[in-house]
Amino acid sequence: MAGEMEVLFSLAGRMHTLMRRETSRIIDVEWMCIDGAYTREILRLVDTSESDELQKLGDRIREVHPALLKTEAKTSPLNVPSDRKYMNTLR
Repeated sequence: MAGEMEVLFSLAGRMHTLMRRETSRIIDVEWMCIDGAYTREILRLVDTSESDELQKLGDRIREVHPALLKTEAKTSPLNVPSDRKYMNTLR
C-alpha cells in the first residue's frame, strides 16, 4: 500500500504542475491523495480540459487511487427472501 501511495503522490504532483501550466489552477496534492471527493472533483476538471497529457494522467490516477476503486466488484447483491412482508411492494 505504501508503494501505491508514493505513486499516487507523484502522479498528483505531476497533475499539479500540468494544471498550473495548462489551466492556471493549482491543486492540493496531499489532500488529493487523502480525499476521494476532492479527487473526483479535480478529475472532473481534468476531463473538461483539452490536454491529452492531463487526461492520461487522470486515467492513471483513477487506476491507482484507493478511494476511487470500483466498489461494485467488492459488494455482493443482497439476498432478501421474497416472502418477507413489505419488502417488495407497499401494502
